[in-house]
Amino acid sequence: MSKKNRTTDIYISQKTAIEKYGVTKKIIEQYFPKPMVKYNGRYRYSRLWKQQDVESAVSQPAVKQLIEEAAASRRRDRDLTEARNLLLSYTPDALVEKAKLLKRVFVLHVGPTNSGKTHDALEALKSAGNGTYLGPLRLLALEMFDRINADGIPCSLLTGEESISTPDAQIVSSTIELCSYRKHFRVAVIDEAQLITDDERGASWLKAICCVDADEVHICLAPEALGIVENLVSQFGDPYSIVRHKRLVPLEYKGRCSSFEELQPHDAVICFSRKNVLSVAAHLERYGFHASVIYGALPPIARRNEVEKYTSGETNIIVATDAIGMGISLPIRRIIFAETQKFDGRQQRPLTSGEVRQIAGRAGRYGMFDLGEVLTMDETSVIEDGLQNPATRVRTPCIEFPREVLQTKYPIDVLLKAWQSLPGNRSFKREDMSSALSLYGMLRESFGTGDKELIFDLITCPIDSDNRELALYWLSCARSILRGRKIPNPGFDIDTLLGCEQQYKAWDINHQLKMRIGIQDDSFGQREEICRRINELMAADKKEYIRKCRQCGRELPPGYTFNLCEACYSDKSYIGTYRFRR
Repeated sequence: MSKKNRTTDIYISQKTAIEKYGVTKKIIEQYFPKPMVKYNGRYRYSRLWKQQDVESAVSQPAVKQLIEEAAASRRRDRDLTEARNLLLSYTPDALVEKAKLLKRVFVLHVGPTNSGKTHDALEALKSAGNGTYLGPLRLLALEMFDRINADGIPCSLLTGEESISTPDAQIVSSTIELCSYRKHFRVAVIDEAQLITDDERGASWLKAICCVDADEVHICLAPEALGIVENLVSQFGDPYSIVRHKRLVPLEYKGRCSSFEELQPHDAVICFSRKNVLSVAAHLERYGFHASVIYGALPPIARRNEVEKYTSGETNIIVATDAIGMGISLPIRRIIFAETQKFDGRQQRPLTSGEVRQIAGRAGRYGMFDLGEVLTMDETSVIEDGLQNPATRVRTPCIEFPREVLQTKYPIDVLLKAWQSLPGNRSFKREDMSSALSLYGMLRESFGTGDKELIFDLITCPIDSDNRELALYWLSCARSILRGRKIPNPGFDIDTLLGCEQQYKAWDINHQLKMRIGIQDDSFGQREEICRRINELMAADKKEYIRKCRQCGRELPPGYTFNLCEACYSDKSYIGTYRFRR
């Protein structure tokens, strides 16, 4: 062959192939020919390929798609790293700097449950005649709304569920998430500030303490949170004082309650699941007691009705979950723990000292009883130690996800994943955005790219994302909003208590989403009707809620936490066949 016709092969290394063509090692292994070169008349394996072989391999449709996917993955990894670096700059320091611009006086009311700290802070609010009450629960905001108006001082109500505008009102009682940062108040009351460390909601307390614009800010908190709140307030440079409150009625541990037949009027029985609350209430009716029930899934209006039945004397015992711990003040003489373990969303665990104290502290209404008593039907050591040992000090406030980063180039899911993956910090922790990330994943297929602010509003709607039926209803509403259609009404079965609760929560989702996009909501009537239906079901015979052995159908005793009776559990033939808690 003449030199004129001789061709010179160009060889490419793995590194060059990756950099020039964007392939990955996996693509090379799967689609590239075995790299061989002729050396001294013999073919040998090498890390080099002929350029024409490489170009032939990468021209295949399957390889082109894999290269595009690899490029997209690299872009997302790069964006994730950049987003992490951006989010690392968001700390409580920015809120502290904002706080320094406000001129305020702080009063820290420190004390256990039933020590009068919220009462004293509320008196300061009523004396000022202008201000805001910020609480953790709708029911608590409603109680303060009623109390202030009952004293002849106009007060409005603002919660995620309802808004009541009272003529001439200069005071508003609201849940803490709805705090107004554009208004100036004479007095602001921030209640239950120990929740500043809560993974999901603690950021709202941090923001309120730092940014509420008021001449006086009264902060009510449990003793274990004093260190963290005082340290925060001291950074503002504003004057502050600490008012320590003692329990108005002594609290004593009285040991074991062996049977529900020993219950007395003005007792509160504590369980930690909706099923057990209803089962215990059903058993108590057999013993001649009339019980009000309180648990988290019960709508606030229905919960209020249960409370009113108890305070009026229509019922004489309360059966409740730990939802009672931060509820309204009730005439309770004895707290009886039917259970001492609770499921916290991740695992079944014993109650902490703080939880025991918060719930037990509801015993002993000032002005009615000289002593508050605490008993247990379960592990005595959990309650006894919880009352004797001080609650663990809370140390790290929770900061909220910075909404302003939505204006950057990064997609919402990249920002949320970056936020969730940031390393821990001893000084603060970050708001848990796992629910928003889960909802974003459900919604992503429906919209592609769109208004990030709107999408963020939709995915941060407060719903139980673990409840599949409610999550699917939320998805149908969110899709309708993004497509400019009418939001569908929920259609859960309201013949059962569980169905009514689902229907109410669905209407609440409907209401929350309409509020977020500026649509006037007209569903209050429907929600009120569901609450009336729930009250009817509550007043009816509760025998259907008595739990039964899943194998033999025998009734299980009140407070019994397993799914099989003792006889069936002892029968080894059932072990491995049925799933049950034991």
